Amino acid sequence: MADYGSFLFGLLQEDEQRAARLHRESIVIDMTYQGPCSPDVWTEQLRAELPESADYGTAATFLLEKAMRGEFEEYHELFDASGATTGLTGCVLETAQGVLDAGVETARMIAAFEWLRPARRAADIRAAHAAGEHALVGMCQLNLLRPSDIDLLDAAAALGVAHTVDCAYNTATVIGAGCTEKNDPGLSAFGQSFVDRCNKLGVIVDTAHSGPRTTMDACARSALPVVATHTSAAALYECDRAKSDEELQAIAATGGVIGVVAVPFFLTDVAAGPKPTIELTLDHIDYLVRLVGAEHVGLGTDWPLALPADVLERTFLPMALSTMGFRPEHQLDVAATLDGFRDYRDLVNITRGLVARGYADRQIEQILGGNFLRVFEEVVG
Repeated sequence: MADYGSFLFGLLQEDEQRAARLHRESIVIDMTYQGPCSPDVWTEQLRAELPESADYGTAATFLLEKAMRGEFEEYHELFDASGATTGLTGCVLETAQGVLDAGVETARMIAAFEWLRPARRAADIRAAHAAGEHALVGMCQLNLLRPSDIDLLDAAAALGVAHTVDCAYNTATVIGAGCTEKNDPGLSAFGQSFVDRCNKLGVIVDTAHSGPRTTMDACARSALPVVATHTSAAALYECDRAKSDEELQAIAATGGVIGVVAVPFFLTDVAAGPKPTIELTLDHIDYLVRLVGAEHVGLGTDWPLALPADVLERTFLPMALSTMGFRPEHQLDVAATLDGFRDYRDLVNITRGLVARGYADRQIEQILGGNFLRVFEEVVG
């Protein structure tokens, strides 16, 4: 079994102690949380229980469903071991039934786990941290709202399943364009109304998967902070999911936060070698801090997905290429992970890396979760 949280940064013992303290005492918020389960927990017995015919949705929730039935205690253990206080997990905004289903699923999780609470206000996140528990923030990446269905946003916000909502997920919608679209005309008239409604309801506008012009328009339109929950800096590695300096500065100018991913193929050409490491995520954090300041940087790891590589290649990759707006030229390597971020138990490596790179305690606390908590409190309450 891997020795998690032990990536070689060359830290002195006193630095290791400082990093451990900061990770333990800080409110750690992953703005796009795929955990806490790990590819490494899939024993042969668990693999045998997963039907070979399972699609990605079924496979991705298989261990969670077992945990809610009391059959997989490791779920809680992994969440604790990660040190994360809060994770953002999502729903799809398209139909009333879908919003209701997301609300029911969230309620099931909260009821099943006494150590998990919903985060309706910033105070809920602080209370979870103080109690040594965990909280969930509802997010929506796949936003397919149409003008006739705008009231679904109100329902999703009221149910707590959409505290952050992206303008578009990779492809074009009636709101705006996603980042893998060939052309991005920016926010539509309805898109402007969508941003206005988010501001009115106390929903955070997300631009993680939005195209460049749509991102800029959302920042210009919003009267409240805008975020990019999980992205990277195009100046370091140019890909469709990365954001230009102009976009990053626009998000920061709203008072918003930019979450940095741990997705290898958004940070480097994984086929070119050598094996990518957690240093890449730290490089992007460094770049953003220099560009917009530590008060606008956060974590949005979005990786690794909690399934074995062969299951991901069978279920997730075809879906990503057929319905999620990715194309072969995006070179998705769903089996790739960063050395030093194989598992959510490696989350402390980010804190250790920030210590190794000379960040002050206050900056580390901001990046780990304080910045998003500030935005959450300003927009949601």
